[in-house]
Amino acid sequence: MIDFRYHLVSIIAVFLALAIGLAVGSTALSGKAVEFLNAQERRAVATNASLSKHNQALSNQIAADQAFAQAASKRLVGNLLTGEKVVLVVAPGADNAVTDGVTATLRQAGATVTGQVDLQPSFLATTATNETSLTQLAQTLAANAGLPAPVPSQSQVAGQQAVAQVLAAALVDSPGASALSAKESAGILTGLGQGGFVTAPAALPPASLAVLVAPGGQAPQTGSEVLVTVASQLKQASRATVMAGATESVGANSVISNENISADPVSTVDNADTVSGQIMVVQALRYSLSGKPPAAYGIASGNAPSPAPTPSASASPATTSGGHP
Repeated sequence: MIDFRYHLVSIIAVFLALAIGLAVGSTALSGKAVEFLNAQERRAVATNASLSKHNQALSNQIAADQAFAQAASKRLVGNLLTGEKVVLVVAPGADNAVTDGVTATLRQAGATVTGQVDLQPSFLATTATNETSLTQLAQTLAANAGLPAPVPSQSQVAGQQAVAQVLAAALVDSPGASALSAKESAGILTGLGQGGFVTAPAALPPASLAVLVAPGGQAPQTGSEVLVTVASQLKQASRATVMAGATESVGANSVISNENISADPVSTVDNADTVSGQIMVVQALRYSLSGKPPAAYGIASGNAPSPAPTPSASASPATTSGGHP
């Protein structure tokens, strides 16, 4: 056994070393060492002040840009979607600034917003049990509405794909397809609502265009594969579909970035929580109606800043804008 005296010597040695360290440190930090540290502190304070000033300038610039976009919004989107009907399909956790701003700008462009369908978190779950439940529900609702049975799929989100086919048919008048009656559409929405998969009005007039609002929050976001599937089904059913998201959500593996690299993409706008982004949503729909291919718009690296050239504010809904995004 180690004698207690050895412990005592060890403890005394530790305190002695601490005392010597403090004495040497206080002496060494005088003169040039102290001056060096003071100089470093002054540089850090000056750098911080400069960065704060630059940050404030950027914030002021953004605010001015958005104020300009707000003032010019009517001229930039006026009449672009006159006579069109648009439905909003909103993912769980979507930013209200996107949903509310896009809705207001669509109306400013002359469109009628037929309503809003909110997807519920249960719709995004990809468990085997949920996939089976969704597939069976989609088959039942399709049969009740007189729709063809959903196309079978080996996808990991086959249930959501089947439901998305039926949901798109209830919300959108597919070009060249027989429109569902109001009762048939209401039956689909009611069935999905009772299953806890969507929240929607009892009945929605059929739309011609669709906007899918992506989830908010930083990337990666939940349900990316599911929402890419929903976008594809809405695209197939509508004359034009755009996916819109908030600036905060920009990043690798976000829903929007995954949509941009999918096999059947729709146009996307990643800053639709801003006035300029909401204008882009309208212009992107107009571009799709004019036969332009899907493109990514917004602030992410590599995205087009807007669907330029901007369509004429006085153009009729049938006018085709020149140029490419």
